[in-house]
Amino acid sequence: MIKLKTSKKAAVHALDLFGHWPEYLFFVLLVIGFVISISARSAFISYVVIFLCGMMAGRLIYYRHEKPHLRFPYYLILAGFIIGYTLGTRYGNWIILITLFLAGGFVSYYLHERGFIRDIPY
Repeated sequence: MIKLKTSKKAAVHALDLFGHWPEYLFFVLLVIGFVISISARSAFISYVVIFLCGMMAGRLIYYRHEKPHLRFPYYLILAGFIIGYTLGTRYGNWIILITLFLAGGFVSYYLHERGFIRDIPY
């Protein structure tokens, strides 16, 4: 916990970065998604990038499926990324972007579940 110096009359006595990490990562990934989508110069590049990001999200969800108490924070973080990416997209349709993100997530989850993609834990 990071302590902030405040007076006794102040309502907030500490900034709890570790207790509220999903909200902070939501905002950080919202900004990162926005910046990545702004840098894409065509709809095709936006579609490829969002599909690959969806595949990484599917991998993350696959490795978190054994811990149900940790699922929601990761869904919140991924929602922040997809919202930021969708807001920053100049080229392409937002419905196609969300569909490709979900499709990439499902494909990656399925490939990990069936053992076609294996990962070596570090």
